[in-house]
Amino acid sequence: MDWVTIIWSMIISACGTLGLVHLMVWWQHREKIDRLLFTIVAAAVAWFAYCELWGMRAHNAADYGAALRWSHVPVWVCMVAVVAYVRSRLDAGRIWLGACAVGLRSVSLVINFLVEPNINYREITGLRQLRFLDDWISLPIGLPNPLMLIAQTALVLWLAYVVDASVSVWRRGERLRAVLFGGSIAGFISLGALQSILAHWQVIQMPAGGSLYFVIVIVLMAFDLSLETRRVAQLSVELHETKRRTEAEVTHLGRVATFGEISVTLAHEMNQLLGIILSNAQAAQRILAKEDPDLPEVRAILADIVSENLRAGEVIRRMRELLRRNEEHHTLVDLNQLADEVFAILRRRLRERQIILLPDLGADLPSVSADRVQLQQVLLNLLLNACDAMIRTPPADRHLRVTTRRVDSGVRVSVSDNGCGLPADVEWIFRPFYTTKETGLGMGLAICRSIITTHQGRLWAERGATGGAVFHFDLPSAS
Repeated sequence: MDWVTIIWSMIISACGTLGLVHLMVWWQHREKIDRLLFTIVAAAVAWFAYCELWGMRAHNAADYGAALRWSHVPVWVCMVAVVAYVRSRLDAGRIWLGACAVGLRSVSLVINFLVEPNINYREITGLRQLRFLDDWISLPIGLPNPLMLIAQTALVLWLAYVVDASVSVWRRGERLRAVLFGGSIAGFISLGALQSILAHWQVIQMPAGGSLYFVIVIVLMAFDLSLETRRVAQLSVELHETKRRTEAEVTHLGRVATFGEISVTLAHEMNQLLGIILSNAQAAQRILAKEDPDLPEVRAILADIVSENLRAGEVIRRMRELLRRNEEHHTLVDLNQLADEVFAILRRRLRERQIILLPDLGADLPSVSADRVQLQQVLLNLLLNACDAMIRTPPADRHLRVTTRRVDSGVRVSVSDNGCGLPADVEWIFRPFYTTKETGLGMGLAICRSIITTHQGRLWAERGATGGAVFHFDLPSAS
């Protein structure tokens, strides 16, 4: 089996694939220069491997000399890209050392194309066949050129630059990266350089084989970049979780602010319920104090007390739900029932402000899968905004309409008023911190839209046909 062709072809394919992947990453994120430099290194190693395969399959001395001459170009490209990669990726290494390595290699590259057949040999007189990896390959017979010491010195300086950068990284406390990049990559570079030097000076009867070691360097560099990708992914998850917690906190604060607006009304309602309970209890005491108490009347009074107590408990439960801080809990929600609960909360405020509530709740509405408390917050906020918008409207015209309707996608809830209307750019009202109230935070509608969007719905506003504003939100049905 032609193992030499198979292995070197695999090296070319692996380097090309890795280079293409990181080129795509760089194309999407142009600021990641290290990805572009990695692509250049991978392409250079693939080119170098091709030149080595070309030389091992050469049929004459001229063909081998041409392959060896052109192999110096990808080595120079690889050296320049690795020096830049180390500076960009590790921010370490003495710049003068890297510049000396690149400069000396550039000189050797020029000499390589000025002398015949190349900088490695004064003359190639022939080829000999060597058994390698159960295959026959071509090796040169000729006189080594002392000028190749220039290129080999550049390799030593290059290796020294990488080791120096790794030591700096180690001293910074990044031990894993120092071992990965310094110990491993520098080690394989030195092995590849050593085999290449010994082979060209004909100390060992082997092909130069530098690409076998450089492909391992490519894999280690790719692994180092993959660690960054993993760190970025972890950071993205942490940022998403932080954003989610922040949004939940803002939503809860909006709920607290909404509760603050209706706290006086709720206190009045609770006092009213407690007053009724107290009056009924006192009446029952008076009846029982008589010689012949009217027991049916006492039973009726006790039933009223139980009823008012249940009403008070329901008010407290609703307020606890509005104020509780917890994770989203989606259940099947009947929007008509939810609207009735919100109406009960606002009943006192509507009466004080002389606002006529005109509910128009559609029949046979499908349930929606949602967080009940968050939807209460949305509807409560829209109704409070409508009440505030009608402060300057004559009492006889203060009509607040709430409708629920089935639509193709699910259910639509609409809240309309005949108050002060909307600005020219309606979308402005949904931006954070936009408010027309002297004591407003400007977060209510932004929070409402965020909640509805989270529920795969849509919230928008439009001007009413006869003035005022109409707010709609659609939610998909649970099915």
